[in-house]
Amino acid sequence: MKLTRRNTLIGLGTIAAGAGVISGTGAFDSVEADRSFEVSVSGDAGALLGLEATNDTIAGTQEGGAGDNDVIYFEISSSETTGNASINEDATTEFFDAFSVTNNGSETVDLSIELPNTVNGLSFIVADTRSDNNPLDLVGGSYELTSGESISVDLGIDTTSGGYDDSGAPYQITIRAQTAAAAQA
Repeated sequence: MKLTRRNTLIGLGTIAAGAGVISGTGAFDSVEADRSFEVSVSGDAGALLGLEATNDTIAGTQEGGAGDNDVIYFEISSSETTGNASINEDATTEFFDAFSVTNNGSETVDLSIELPNTVNGLSFIVADTRSDNNPLDLVGGSYELTSGESISVDLGIDTTSGGYDDSGAPYQITIRAQTAAAAQA
């Protein structure tokens, strides 16, 4: 092929087109995109997982949660001088129907309770299982709570050797409700 001006232009055009195909794959190294979202909170009774203090002797609510939400608390003292419930040393004490949990969501969840590593001797028993030979403790176990279902939970405190030790500082528990899809992820 003879080197002419026309052949040179065609050759340069072909090279430019080939370079465009090679570098024009659409791949990129980094992208940053801003999106807006909104999160709203609901009180414990109306949230996807509704919580309600139901034993007036040991449970109550106080302001202090996110937004206008209340915090459920349990107050049990080592003496009756404060007017609250008290527990015996070297004994196991149970408070029936301490609080209720309602699944207001549309999916079935596995319900469980986690305690801080420093806490021993507390149990949270599903009330419907208390008369069973092996009642279901939400600490170390889970309960399948279907959509719209509500359960009552008992509080147990074991102060026998190796059990609950009242250090005076309040503890926080974590109530976990996990769908089957979230558990598999």
